[in-house]
Amino acid sequence: MRLKYYTLPLDPELLMQKKEHPGCTLKQSVGHHLHLIITTAFGEMQSDADYGNSIWDHDFDNLTSRTRQQEWMKESLLKAIRKHEKRLDGIKVDVLVKQEEVNAISTERRVKKRLDINITGRLTATSEDITFRDSFFVSPLSYS
Repeated sequence: MRLKYYTLPLDPELLMQKKEHPGCTLKQSVGHHLHLIITTAFGEMQSDADYGNSIWDHDFDNLTSRTRQQEWMKESLLKAIRKHEKRLDGIKVDVLVKQEEVNAISTERRVKKRLDINITGRLTATSEDITFRDSFFVSPLSYS
């Protein structure tokens, strides 16, 4: 059975060689797209300057309260997902910003800002519930 959706990131080499690109399920495709929305800053996509979210506007913000940062990020993600992921409805977004101590390459330890994101919704095509979780360190960005 040929799958209707493709995995991200796309492999241009396969496309150039006219080979079949790996497919995925609707749920997996939505998850890939949510990750892309989360990790894209406004203006990063040349064809649509409104694609992305404002998490990256607050990346190095150490003055605003954590609660307010979480609210800004949550609002921005919710707006972006509603606009760009039409396969979902009943969307809820939770963002938790916390400080976490991480081991650096050297022996010293560093404190970094970690984002834990939880998105729930319902697939419009099947009415199936979906939960997507993502987390990463910012300032500068690094994945956990």
